[in-house]
Amino acid sequence: MVDLIDPQTIAVVIFLVTYFLIATGWREKAATAMAGAAVLWGLGVLSGEELIGFIDLDTLVLLFGLMIVTGCLTASGFFRWIGIGLANFCKCRPVRMLLMFTLISAVFSAFLPNIATILFMVAVIIDIMETLKVEPMPYVFAVILASNIGGTATLIGDPPNMMIATASGMTFMDFILDVAPIVATSLALVIVFLYFHNKQAMINMESRIEYSKIPLEAKDVIRDQRLFTLGSLVLSASIALFFLHDLFQISPSTVAVVSAVVILFVGGPRMPDVFKEIEWDTLIFLAGIFVIIGGLEKTGFIHEISMRLFPILGGNQLLAVSTVLWISTFASAFIDNIPFTATFIPLLQELGLGIEREILPLWWGLSLGAGLGGNGTLIGSVVNIVAVGAASKRGYTITFKDFMKIGMLTLLITTATANALLILKIS
Repeated sequence: MVDLIDPQTIAVVIFLVTYFLIATGWREKAATAMAGAAVLWGLGVLSGEELIGFIDLDTLVLLFGLMIVTGCLTASGFFRWIGIGLANFCKCRPVRMLLMFTLISAVFSAFLPNIATILFMVAVIIDIMETLKVEPMPYVFAVILASNIGGTATLIGDPPNMMIATASGMTFMDFILDVAPIVATSLALVIVFLYFHNKQAMINMESRIEYSKIPLEAKDVIRDQRLFTLGSLVLSASIALFFLHDLFQISPSTVAVVSAVVILFVGGPRMPDVFKEIEWDTLIFLAGIFVIIGGLEKTGFIHEISMRLFPILGGNQLLAVSTVLWISTFASAFIDNIPFTATFIPLLQELGLGIEREILPLWWGLSLGAGLGGNGTLIGSVVNIVAVGAASKRGYTITFKDFMKIGMLTLLITTATANALLILKIS
């Protein structure tokens, strides 16, 4: 059949059908994604080697390792313990907790792997809100959105930024000085938006919470002191190595999997509880999505779309920056931002050779768009998928429609803010 129909057409149709089924919830998302990947292979669009090659094993191994670490901490009662401490620090006031959780999520995501941050934050929030007997979802949404925004601020916060830095020559401090202030302003506006969006829920929570300190001691929530100590030490070592992985030439995925191995060998009798925390459906879903996006990449669809933008990007600089920002934002809301960024980078490099003016602002636009766009839809970011899976495992369902309602508003707020600040910066 692949000889009768253009492979690119097949790849695009499979992409659209798969995403439609995921968006409507007509079929379980992991099965849908794997079916789409299987069809690409069955019709000959991708060979077996190409199919395996498009699966981002680094991301999957990183995620698997972090799930083991998180499972250890959950089984020991670590998250409930730290959640009680944070809530008491805020005196259990809903607005203070919203501000604190959002800021912590954004800052952690700027310097640590987003996946680690979101697994940690979702577990903390659900544990603390269940203790307070209030609805956790406003806070879960807040940390998801903040994680995507915060990861955009630094060179190490998001894989596309690492790719952009390599291609453009931007340094760590370039991101801090040129991109981070725009991200910080966008985050501040999102916090204001989240407050007003959840104002009534906050008022209801305030009336239900009758105390300013949770009436529990740490010893009441720690289920396994040995596992608690092990998990705390492994987590601390992992965070330190995430910061220093460039110095030691160790990838984040290696850090995560070594941490997991240590826990599995030393963890003791609670290991079955730890294994229950592994979200196999999330891992399978991501593998399928990587392959489907790989089909678009291999058949040249993403490259063709990017090249059609060349005439626009070579014209007025303000128009060019705005175009790169908005296109990368909406593209990243629906497809993985890594292959999109990888395809867009050669376009900007070629553009830099063809014109005499500075193209650095275009790199800023690409970085901001690729990062902020992840908030648009449930499938716009690995962080979203992981967070939704973690919440689902605790009994809290987030549908594609629910996520898009708040995600798209956040996307529009942050991207419009970034666009205005970029124009001011260039002018």
